[in-house]
Amino acid sequence: MRRHLLALLCPLLLSACSAELAVDTPPQSVTIPVTSVARPVYVEVAVDLPSETQELDVEVKSANATLTVFNPAKALTLKSSARLSFTGNATPDKPIFYTEGNPPPYFATAEELMPERDFPPNTHTPAVIDSPSLVKAIGKQRIWIIVDNSVSAVGTGGIDTFPLELQLNDIILHVVVARPFQGLEGALGPSGL
Repeated sequence: MRRHLLALLCPLLLSACSAELAVDTPPQSVTIPVTSVARPVYVEVAVDLPSETQELDVEVKSANATLTVFNPAKALTLKSSARLSFTGNATPDKPIFYTEGNPPPYFATAEELMPERDFPPNTHTPAVIDSPSLVKAIGKQRIWIIVDNSVSAVGTGGIDTFPLELQLNDIILHVVVARPFQGLEGALGPSGL
């Protein structure tokens, strides 16, 4: 009887042999140049992920990012969207610009992070990126963000000069990971009891 009771408890004990942990990365900021008024321009920027997200021996359960988008322009509303690529040519200190006519060959495989939206002049807009592709980014040393941006409206707040920029501030990755405790299942399994 006791052996049957222990055999019934084993699956419960095995499922408890892992730990889930929520981790937040330190805040990062990225500046995206805006160089076009009427036609979208793609800007590829390289982002080196913090060491806390690299070479992890864990299962990533979920990932999202929070950030604040700042449009410092005086009169121009900036329209922008973002895609994530695991391939790229930009470096953290040198973004690469593309037009609609010559997007990078890996553009088609880049996954949408943030759908297109407008950012009014001189505003700080909170944003949450909740994309399955973020889970795949965890563990990578570098990722590339391809931002499609242009000016979508002109207001009366002042005169802006090019180049403009869109600032992605306080980017924090929120990751939930699980780590199994290897070896315990042998002691708790049917042959171990």
